[in-house]
Amino acid sequence: VAAAACLLQGCLSTQYRSTGKNAPAARALNVKFPAMPFVGSLDTVVIFRGPGSWKREAFWDEYVITVRGEGERPVTIVSAELTDYAGISRSPASDPWALERQSKDLERRYRDAGMAFARVAGPRILLSTAEPGVIAGAGIGSAGAAAAAATTAVALPVYGLAMFGMNRHNKAAINAEFKRRRLPLPITLGPGETRTGSLFFPMVPNPRTLSLSWSVESGNGTAALPLDFLHGLHVTAETAQNGRPDSASP
Repeated sequence: VAAAACLLQGCLSTQYRSTGKNAPAARALNVKFPAMPFVGSLDTVVIFRGPGSWKREAFWDEYVITVRGEGERPVTIVSAELTDYAGISRSPASDPWALERQSKDLERRYRDAGMAFARVAGPRILLSTAEPGVIAGAGIGSAGAAAAAATTAVALPVYGLAMFGMNRHNKAAINAEFKRRRLPLPITLGPGETRTGSLFFPMVPNPRTLSLSWSVESGNGTAALPLDFLHGLHVTAETAQNGRPDSASP
Protein backbone atom coordinates (compact mmCIF):
# COMPACT_ATOMS: atom_id res chain seq x y z
CA VAL A 1 0.00 0.00 0.00
CA ALA A 2 2.81 2.39 0.89
CA ALA A 3 4.60 1.68 -2.39
CA ALA A 4 1.41 2.25 -4.35
CA ALA A 5 0.82 5.51 -2.52
CA CYS A 6 4.33 6.68 -3.37
CA LEU A 7 3.79 5.85 -7.04
CA LEU A 8 0.53 7.76 -7.07
CA GLN A 9 2.13 10.73 -5.34
CA GLY A 10 4.92 10.74 -7.92
CA CYS A 11 2.41 10.84 -10.77
CA LEU A 12 0.17 13.45 -9.19
CA SER A 13 0.05 16.70 -11.16
CA THR A 14 1.50 19.55 -9.07
CA GLN A 15 -0.76 21.91 -10.99
CA TYR A 16 -3.70 20.83 -8.82
CA ARG A 17 -1.99 20.45 -5.45
CA SER A 18 -2.34 22.61 -2.36
CA THR A 19 0.53 23.49 -0.05
CA GLY A 20 -1.03 21.58 2.86
CA LYS A 21 -2.36 22.60 6.23
CA ASN A 22 1.09 23.37 7.69
CA ALA A 23 1.88 26.16 5.22
CA PRO A 24 3.10 29.35 6.96
CA ALA A 25 0.66 32.24 7.21
CA ALA A 26 1.07 35.33 5.05
CA ARG A 27 2.82 38.42 6.43
CA ALA A 28 0.54 41.20 7.64
CA LEU A 29 1.00 44.52 5.83
CA ASN A 30 -2.11 46.64 6.56
CA VAL A 31 -1.09 49.48 4.26
CA LYS A 32 -3.83 52.10 3.92
CA PHE A 33 -5.13 53.48 0.63
CA PRO A 34 -5.40 57.29 0.41
CA ALA A 35 -8.54 58.71 2.03
CA MET A 36 -11.57 58.37 -0.25
CA PRO A 37 -15.35 57.86 0.19
CA PHE A 38 -14.32 54.46 1.53
CA VAL A 39 -11.61 53.09 3.80
CA GLY A 40 -9.28 50.62 2.11
CA SER A 41 -6.18 48.67 3.08
CA LEU A 42 -3.82 46.19 1.50
CA ASP A 43 -3.77 43.44 4.12
CA THR A 44 -1.13 41.20 2.55
CA VAL A 45 0.37 39.96 -0.72
CA VAL A 46 0.74 36.23 -1.34
CA ILE A 47 3.35 35.30 -3.94
CA PHE A 48 4.64 32.13 -5.61
CA ARG A 49 5.70 29.67 -2.86
CA GLY A 50 5.65 32.49 -0.32
CA PRO A 51 4.03 32.59 3.15
CA GLY A 52 0.27 32.24 2.86
CA SER A 53 0.44 30.42 -0.48
CA TRP A 54 -2.34 27.80 -0.57
CA LYS A 55 -1.57 26.27 -4.00
CA ARG A 56 1.66 24.36 -4.55
CA GLU A 57 2.46 25.98 -7.90
CA ALA A 58 0.48 29.24 -8.01
CA PHE A 59 1.56 31.30 -11.00
CA TRP A 60 0.01 34.53 -9.79
CA ASP A 61 0.20 37.22 -7.12
CA GLU A 62 -2.69 37.52 -4.66
CA TYR A 63 -3.36 40.99 -3.25
CA VAL A 64 -5.68 40.71 -0.23
CA ILE A 65 -7.58 43.93 0.45
CA THR A 66 -10.25 45.18 2.85
CA VAL A 67 -12.68 47.96 1.92
CA ARG A 68 -15.31 49.63 4.10
CA GLY A 69 -18.03 52.09 3.14
CA GLU A 70 -17.87 55.52 4.77
CA GLY A 71 -20.31 58.40 4.99
CA GLU A 72 -24.08 58.22 4.61
CA ARG A 73 -24.38 57.00 1.02
CA PRO A 74 -23.31 53.82 -0.81
CA VAL A 75 -20.01 53.70 -2.67
CA THR A 76 -19.20 51.36 -5.55
CA ILE A 77 -15.71 49.95 -6.03
CA VAL A 78 -15.83 49.75 -9.81
CA SER A 79 -12.51 48.17 -10.79
CA ALA A 80 -8.90 47.57 -9.80
CA GLU A 81 -5.61 47.87 -11.65
CA LEU A 82 -2.03 46.89 -10.90
CA THR A 83 0.57 49.08 -12.61
CA ASP A 84 3.98 47.58 -13.29
CA TYR A 85 7.39 49.26 -13.26
CA ALA A 86 6.95 50.50 -16.84
CA GLY A 87 3.52 52.01 -16.23
CA ILE A 88 1.48 49.23 -17.88
CA SER A 89 -1.76 48.44 -16.03
CA ARG A 90 -3.24 44.98 -15.62
CA SER A 91 -6.70 43.98 -14.38
CA PRO A 92 -7.43 41.24 -11.80
CA ALA A 93 -8.33 37.82 -13.18
CA SER A 94 -11.43 35.73 -12.63
CA ASP A 95 -10.12 32.36 -13.91
CA PRO A 96 -7.10 30.68 -12.25
CA TRP A 97 -6.02 28.64 -15.27
CA ALA A 98 -6.18 31.54 -17.73
CA LEU A 99 -4.26 33.61 -15.17
CA GLU A 100 -1.54 30.97 -14.89
CA ARG A 101 -1.15 30.90 -18.67
CA GLN A 102 -0.90 34.69 -18.72
CA SER A 103 1.77 34.69 -15.99
CA LYS A 104 3.84 32.02 -17.74
CA ASP A 105 3.59 33.91 -21.03
CA LEU A 106 4.66 37.16 -19.38
CA GLU A 107 7.53 35.38 -17.60
CA ARG A 108 8.80 34.06 -20.94
CA ARG A 109 8.50 37.48 -22.55
CA TYR A 110 10.26 39.20 -19.65
CA ARG A 111 13.18 36.81 -19.91
CA ASP A 112 13.30 37.04 -23.72
CA ALA A 113 13.57 40.80 -23.27
CA GLY A 114 16.62 40.32 -21.04
CA MET A 115 15.03 40.81 -17.62
CA ALA A 116 16.35 38.83 -14.66
CA PHE A 117 12.87 37.61 -13.68
CA ALA A 118 12.52 35.41 -10.57
CA ARG A 119 9.30 33.72 -9.44
CA VAL A 120 10.23 33.39 -5.77
CA ALA A 121 12.03 36.71 -5.30
CA GLY A 122 10.39 39.25 -3.02
CA PRO A 123 11.02 41.92 -0.38
CA ARG A 124 11.72 40.91 3.21
CA ILE A 125 8.34 42.14 4.41
CA LEU A 126 6.70 39.30 2.42
CA LEU A 127 9.17 36.44 2.80
CA SER A 128 10.33 36.78 6.40
CA THR A 129 9.69 38.62 9.64
CA ALA A 130 10.77 42.15 8.82
CA GLU A 131 12.76 44.30 11.21
CA PRO A 132 10.79 47.12 12.90
CA GLY A 133 12.78 49.70 10.93
CA VAL A 134 11.88 48.08 7.64
CA ILE A 135 8.19 47.99 8.53
CA ALA A 136 8.17 51.59 9.73
CA GLY A 137 10.01 52.74 6.62
CA ALA A 138 7.38 51.14 4.44
CA GLY A 139 4.55 52.83 6.33
CA ILE A 140 3.20 49.51 7.57
CA GLY A 141 1.41 48.98 10.87
CA SER A 142 0.68 45.63 12.46
CA ALA A 143 -2.38 46.53 14.54
CA GLY A 144 -5.53 44.95 13.21
CA ALA A 145 -3.77 43.21 10.31
CA ALA A 146 -2.35 40.07 11.88
CA ALA A 147 -5.71 38.34 12.23
CA ALA A 148 -6.74 39.17 8.66
CA ALA A 149 -3.43 38.01 7.22
CA ALA A 150 -3.46 34.80 9.23
CA THR A 151 -6.65 33.71 7.49
CA THR A 152 -4.97 33.71 4.10
CA ALA A 153 -3.39 30.25 4.52
CA VAL A 154 -6.22 27.83 3.80
CA ALA A 155 -5.88 24.05 3.65
CA LEU A 156 -7.76 22.22 0.89
CA PRO A 157 -9.77 19.00 1.44
CA VAL A 158 -8.11 15.61 1.92
CA TYR A 159 -7.28 13.99 -1.40
CA GLY A 160 -8.91 10.82 -2.75
CA LEU A 161 -7.06 7.57 -3.46
CA ALA A 162 -7.15 7.28 -7.25
CA MET A 163 -4.68 9.46 -9.16
CA PHE A 164 -7.26 10.59 -11.72
CA GLY A 165 -9.76 11.26 -8.99
CA MET A 166 -7.14 13.21 -7.02
CA ASN A 167 -6.30 15.47 -9.94
CA ARG A 168 -9.96 15.99 -10.78
CA HIS A 169 -10.86 16.66 -7.13
CA ASN A 170 -7.93 19.02 -6.60
CA LYS A 171 -8.71 21.03 -9.70
CA ALA A 172 -12.28 21.48 -8.52
CA ALA A 173 -11.02 22.44 -5.03
CA ILE A 174 -8.59 24.99 -6.48
CA ASN A 175 -11.39 26.51 -8.55
CA ALA A 176 -13.68 26.66 -5.52
CA GLU A 177 -11.02 28.21 -3.26
CA PHE A 178 -10.02 30.74 -5.91
CA LYS A 179 -13.66 31.76 -6.30
CA ARG A 180 -14.19 31.91 -2.52
CA ARG A 181 -11.20 34.17 -1.98
CA ARG A 182 -11.64 36.43 -5.01
CA LEU A 183 -13.21 39.85 -4.53
CA PRO A 184 -15.55 40.27 -7.52
CA LEU A 185 -15.76 43.77 -8.91
CA PRO A 186 -17.74 45.94 -9.12
CA ILE A 187 -19.15 45.81 -5.58
CA THR A 188 -21.34 48.34 -3.78
CA LEU A 189 -20.76 49.04 -0.09
CA GLY A 190 -23.38 50.54 2.18
CA PRO A 191 -22.39 52.85 5.04
CA GLY A 192 -20.21 50.86 7.43
CA GLU A 193 -20.27 47.70 5.26
CA THR A 194 -16.93 45.87 5.06
CA ARG A 195 -15.63 43.37 2.51
CA THR A 196 -12.33 41.48 2.46
CA GLY A 197 -11.13 39.53 -0.55
CA SER A 198 -8.34 38.86 -3.01
CA LEU A 199 -7.38 40.46 -6.29
CA PHE A 200 -5.43 37.98 -8.43
CA PHE A 201 -2.88 39.40 -10.88
CA PRO A 202 -0.16 37.88 -13.07
CA MET A 203 3.33 37.92 -11.57
CA VAL A 204 4.52 41.50 -12.12
CA PRO A 205 8.09 42.60 -11.25
CA ASN A 206 8.46 45.72 -9.11
CA PRO A 207 4.79 46.78 -9.18
CA ARG A 208 4.33 50.53 -8.97
CA THR A 209 0.75 51.11 -7.79
CA LEU A 210 -2.46 49.28 -6.90
CA SER A 211 -5.48 51.40 -7.85
CA LEU A 212 -9.17 51.13 -6.96
CA SER A 213 -11.66 53.10 -9.06
CA TRP A 214 -14.79 54.18 -7.18
CA SER A 215 -18.11 55.84 -7.86
CA VAL A 216 -20.68 57.66 -5.70
CA GLU A 217 -23.76 59.74 -6.48
CA SER A 218 -21.77 62.94 -6.66
CA GLY A 219 -18.94 61.66 -8.85
CA ASN A 220 -16.12 59.16 -9.22
CA GLY A 221 -12.37 58.85 -8.79
CA THR A 222 -9.42 56.57 -8.20
CA ALA A 223 -7.49 55.67 -5.05
CA ALA A 224 -3.89 54.79 -5.96
CA LEU A 225 -1.70 53.03 -3.39
CA PRO A 226 2.07 53.35 -4.07
CA LEU A 227 3.82 49.99 -3.79
CA ASP A 228 7.38 51.11 -3.10
CA PHE A 229 7.56 48.64 -0.21
CA LEU A 230 7.25 45.77 -2.75
CA HIS A 231 10.44 46.77 -4.54
CA GLY A 232 12.34 43.59 -5.42
CA LEU A 233 9.27 41.49 -6.18
CA HIS A 234 9.98 38.94 -8.92
CA VAL A 235 13.43 40.29 -9.77
CA THR A 236 16.86 39.03 -8.78
CA ALA A 237 18.71 40.74 -5.96
CA GLU A 238 21.19 42.29 -8.39
CA THR A 239 18.43 43.75 -10.54
CA ALA A 240 16.58 45.06 -7.47
CA GLN A 241 19.69 46.91 -6.31
CA ASN A 242 19.95 48.61 -9.69
CA GLY A 243 16.60 50.26 -9.04
CA ARG A 244 14.46 48.78 -11.84
CA PRO A 245 14.47 45.99 -14.42
CA ASP A 246 16.68 46.57 -17.45
CA SER A 247 14.00 46.21 -20.12
CA ALA A 248 10.65 47.65 -21.05
CA SER A 249 7.53 45.83 -19.91
CA PRO A 250 6.31 43.32 -22.53
